[in-house]
Amino acid sequence: MKCFNVFVLIGLFVFCSCGESNQNVTRLKEIPYKIVSDSIYSSMPGNILYQDGIVYWQDARGFENFMHAIDVQTGKEMACFGNLGQGPEDFSAPEFSLSPNGGLYLNDVEKPLEVLYRFSSGKGSFQSSARKYFNERNATSLLHLGDDLLLYLCPMKDKLFHVYSNDIPAVAFGERPITDEINNPYDIFQGKIGYNPHRNLLVYSTNRFPYIAVYRNQEMKNWLKIAEVRADWDYTVSEGDLRFSPSVKHGAWEMALTDDYVVLLQRDDEVEETMDRKTEGRDMSSIPSSLFVYDYNLNLKKIINMPFRMLRLCGDVESNTVYAMAINPEFELISIDLE
Repeated sequence: MKCFNVFVLIGLFVFCSCGESNQNVTRLKEIPYKIVSDSIYSSMPGNILYQDGIVYWQDARGFENFMHAIDVQTGKEMACFGNLGQGPEDFSAPEFSLSPNGGLYLNDVEKPLEVLYRFSSGKGSFQSSARKYFNERNATSLLHLGDDLLLYLCPMKDKLFHVYSNDIPAVAFGERPITDEINNPYDIFQGKIGYNPHRNLLVYSTNRFPYIAVYRNQEMKNWLKIAEVRADWDYTVSEGDLRFSPSVKHGAWEMALTDDYVVLLQRDDEVEETMDRKTEGRDMSSIPSSLFVYDYNLNLKKIINMPFRMLRLCGDVESNTVYAMAINPEFELISIDLE
């Protein structure tokens, strides 16, 4: 396992973003990055998350010990855990999220199993504790806003976001960005969600078309949309199914939140070929290499063109560092300082 810095030539110029009048956007090419680990042994790394000096990554095609924890300072793997199966603490359809109090939750979306994995202060070992939880069967993503407070993204429902807790009544909020009555909302409104606890902000970005929204949390009961980036999407509804025209771009491949920024991994038409609208799903040939960096008011601040494609992305809300699963040409875990 290796952990070292890579410095490359930086090209910089400024252009005026068409989506934001009088806003200057900095374009950066091949900024410095750090290789955290080049020992990523997986044919398909799944989602990644960062907390307290640890990057957690999922082997999406693994069965035993499919979760991995890497110390970002040393690049060494600290532990691996989580098994697929039918045992009492095995997972059928795992989803993972961070605990606000430290540690990683693994939730099974098909049964009410939740396991918290928490490392000791010395990071040499971890403890796990299992319990039941309320599993929202219509959800495609979840976040732990508290150890007993969960937020779900539910593309099938009229309100996209649902918050459940033992202490407050259930809360539903978030209008669909396209309000037509359709039969395929599950496909259309899937996306990424992230939460910055220091700013009390929830961010949502869609996969199938370009859209971002930011909601401010007010005591967990009220959620106010404070910013969004949308467009006039050209689409038709035929026999109840919404279909976008070929001119509509795909949305973000991945999203990460840092202290000051919302970072989207998506294709930059200035330097990358436009992705054919017919390329549906997560086609590996269409993996992007560009980071679009917004502030939390969703003003586009920077576009960073990296020299390689990136499959996964996560961020540190305590700093402005993002971590990416790069394809260079093998999988590498890298870090990028956005400052």
